[in-house]
Amino acid sequence: PHKNSTELVNLILAANNEGPKFKLDTTYDKVTHVEGWYFRSDHLPYARLGIPAVMYTSLLHEDYHTPLDNAENINYPKLKKMADWMYRSGWKVANLAKRPTTDANFKLER
Repeated sequence: PHKNSTELVNLILAANNEGPKFKLDTTYDKVTHVEGWYFRSDHLPYARLGIPAVMYTSLLHEDYHTPLDNAENINYPKLKKMADWMYRSGWKVANLAKRPTTDANFKLER
């Protein structure tokens, strides 16, 4: 997987365990994933610059990024849990003495 910061990932996992307790599927950030999600997400420019970054996603639905993609497709209880997780994650990072470090052996590959 493309973890560019073990320190950041551990904070994110702790925030998940303290809050929503999502079952995480880490196959989406692998180089071999057929859809190449890691290389299509908003965090990629940061990872390219060696800045610790993570990707949050609720996965796709049939109408994702089509004209039929509308508010009826939103799972609001899940959205609330996602927002809680991101808030907890941000709180943990904001309260560190220094920002998380990038792993020395991180290599952005494709």
